[in-house]
Amino acid sequence: MVSSGNVQSDLSSVKSSFEKYSSTVSDMSSSWKGNSYDNFNSKAESFNSEFLGQIESCMSNFASACDLYEQYKNTKDNLNIARSNYNTAVAAGESTSTFSSQISSYESKMSDLKNQINKLLDQVKGVKLTATSLNPSSSDVGGSVKVSSGAQDPNLIYTDDGYVFPFAKGISAPVTSSVGPRNQPTAGASTNHKGTDIGVPEGTEVHSMSGGTITNAGRGDAGGYGNWVRVQHDDGTVALYGHLSKSDYYGVGDRVEAGDLIALTGNEGVSTGPHLHFQIETTDGEILNSENIFDGYWPS
Repeated sequence: MVSSGNVQSDLSSVKSSFEKYSSTVSDMSSSWKGNSYDNFNSKAESFNSEFLGQIESCMSNFASACDLYEQYKNTKDNLNIARSNYNTAVAAGESTSTFSSQISSYESKMSDLKNQINKLLDQVKGVKLTATSLNPSSSDVGGSVKVSSGAQDPNLIYTDDGYVFPFAKGISAPVTSSVGPRNQPTAGASTNHKGTDIGVPEGTEVHSMSGGTITNAGRGDAGGYGNWVRVQHDDGTVALYGHLSKSDYYGVGDRVEAGDLIALTGNEGVSTGPHLHFQIETTDGEILNSENIFDGYWPS
C-alpha cells in the first residue's frame, strides 16, 4: 500500500544520494593525487555531470511520485465518500448503481496510481549512483577510483625502463644508508639493511616507482617501518616505502600507476630522523638495490 511513510522513506533515499555525492567530491582530491591538474579537472567535470544527472533523475521521479500520491489521496477521499453514499442508499432502500459505478471507478484509478507511484519509486531506489567516469580502466582493482594521465609528468624522474624515482625533480635525495651490512644506527634497527634510506624532510611527496597493486598500507604489521606502503608491481618486482607520515592515499587492493602520489615521508618506527626507507625486491624476496636501478637518474 502506498502511504506517507513510503514517500518519506524514499525521500531519505534521495537524501542519502546527496550525502554520497558530497562525500565522494570531498575525497576526490586524495583519490586523484599524482595526476595533472588538467586531468583532474576534466575527470571532476565528468563526474559532476554524470553523478548530478543521476540525482536529477531521482529527484524528477520522486517529484512525479509525490504528485501522483496527492492524486491517490484525493481519489481515496472520493472513494470513501462514494462508499458512504452507497451505504446511505442501501439503508434508505434507494438505488445504489450510481455509487457502485463510482466505487469501481475510484478503486481502479487508485490501483493504477499505486502502480505508477511504485514504479517511479523503484526507479529511484534502483539508481546505483556510481559514475562510470570514476572507473575508466578495466584494470582498476577493487572498484577504486583511479585516473591515469597516460603521459609522463614533467616534474618526475623516469628511467628508460619506465620506473619513476620516488621524489620529484629538484628535491635533494641524499642516501643516508645503502643496501647491505651496516652498523646498527639505533636500537632495534637492522644490521643487514634491505633498502636504501633517503634523507628528506618530513612531508615530502612519495611517488610510486611503477604500476601495480597496493598490498600493504598503514601501520598494521609494519614492524620497524612504522607507517608504510607496499606495492606489488606488474613486472613482478615489489617496492616498500617505510617511515611515512601519511600512507592513506590508497588502500589495500587499490591500483596505482607509475608516478602516482602514494605517501608522504615521515619519521615513524625505528628511525633516527625523517627519511624514506625505499626497498625493492622480487616476489621471491630477493633484495634489489635501488641505487643500481636508478643509476644515472639519482638526483645529485
